[in-house]
Amino acid sequence: MNKYIEKIERKINKLSINTVVPFSKVKTKDISTDTLRKILHRLHDRGIITITGRGEFKRIEPFREMLFVYGSLKKGFDNHHLLSKHAKRIGKAITMSKFGMFEDSFGNYPYLIPVPQMRIHGELYEIHRKELLEKLDRFEGYPDYYERKKILVKTHRGIVRAFVYIQPHTAIPQGQKPLREWKADTDHKVKQLEDYLKTHDN
Repeated sequence: MNKYIEKIERKINKLSINTVVPFSKVKTKDISTDTLRKILHRLHDRGIITITGRGEFKRIEPFREMLFVYGSLKKGFDNHHLLSKHAKRIGKAITMSKFGMFEDSFGNYPYLIPVPQMRIHGELYEIHRKELLEKLDRFEGYPDYYERKKILVKTHRGIVRAFVYIQPHTAIPQGQKPLREWKADTDHKVKQLEDYLKTHDN
């Protein structure tokens, strides 16, 4: 399959940017129509083309941004599905600078604040489409709730610059220890909720 993808991608790279063309424009004799459709949808997810309608696509300007995630967007967590398309998981990553990471009152999600507590463990993703980054901005409440800024993170590939969502004006919460890594600890979250309800019981 990879050799066919490379073959179609080479043909696409010869097309003009933003010109809508039919799928048949890049059809070859050794690739079936069904396989071609699958390849083009895969190239759409990778940000090489945009499928504009039934049987039509256009080559687009390449888009590539790195994103460091540390909470519910991580693999295995509630909101990871938002990254299931148009993003490639690079692997685990650690921030080069130190931050404070704390949880909301119910333990539903963590947030970063710009205080030098510890280096944060998370995951790095490569974003292939601009609309995904815009969707994540809306999900995170940028720019009103979170700020999106670039930081340095270390991965198995070396040190790279990546976007991260951070709360720049939030104070360190009282009575909460900073976290190095956010984990799916259900028992801990239940206890947090119980403690919160006790302290706010009228």
